[in-house]
Amino acid sequence: MTDPISPDWLAAVADWLEGIDLLQLALGVAALVLVIRLLVRLWPWLRRVVALVEALGTLPGFMERTDASMRRLRRQVEDDHERLHDELHEELHGELHDELRDELSSGPPTDPGADPEHCAPTPRPRRRAPWSRP
Repeated sequence: MTDPISPDWLAAVADWLEGIDLLQLALGVAALVLVIRLLVRLWPWLRRVVALVEALGTLPGFMERTDASMRRLRRQVEDDHERLHDELHEELHGELHDELRDELSSGPPTDPGADPEHCAPTPRPRRRAPWSRP
């Protein structure tokens, strides 16, 4: 077995370090500090980019769930609209028939001098709609 740190490796590093002067070492350290500082400064942006990429990966599933919810809500609104339309139609139809029946059953006014076209109708209490507030 060989030593983990062989003399050949140490000799290669020593030869490499001999060729570097102080200016090159200072520039290398400054470049390393600049790169580390730049990474620290850009780290929040890098996290946001990673979060954006992850969010874009989940976008198709979100769109499918939203479309399904919208279809369900649209069907519910259409059903409620039809039901309320039918209830309102029945209620208005019933009120109209009640008013006409009351007018026809009351007959002409008993006052011979009263004008039948200008007689005031008797006020009826209004029925409350099932969806209105009390």
